[in-house]
Amino acid sequence: MNAYEVLKEHHTVLKGFGKKISDAPVGSAERRALLDDMLVELDIHFRIEDDLYYPALSAASKLIAIAHAEHRQVIDQLSVLLKTSPSDPGYEDEWNSFKTVLEAHADEEERDMIPAPPEVQLSAEELEALGQAMSTRIEHYRGSAMYRLRTKGRAALVRSL
Repeated sequence: MNAYEVLKEHHTVLKGFGKKISDAPVGSAERRALLDDMLVELDIHFRIEDDLYYPALSAASKLIAIAHAEHRQVIDQLSVLLKTSPSDPGYEDEWNSFKTVLEAHADEEERDMIPAPPEVQLSAEELEALGQAMSTRIEHYRGSAMYRLRTKGRAALVRSL
């Protein structure tokens, strides 16, 4: 699987969590568990982009700067969501804002960076190797109990603030 396919597949995973969370009852244990799992996948996603994909597209520095700014938007909106109690009347609005920002980032990334812009020269072999490295990293993080615990711990810390 090449790098483009890995990113698109992972965007689908994140959007799937968004739908499942929206369908789960607000304030339920199911919704909380799904959100925690989504946070792990979101952190994994940002790590594979920041550590592997964006460096490979370094010739597209303007697009990468925009993508980093969008990551900050997603994280800022996530912080607001995590600090909002599910029993708060505005919780659902905060959830929808987070979901919108996340999906917009994924859609813009697919539109502008998949495939890479013309100034980036990646061969089919390089795309395959990059995709393999990204897939390996995703599976490593998914399989790490310590990684999941760290990510969920950070979310708990933000919730408590």
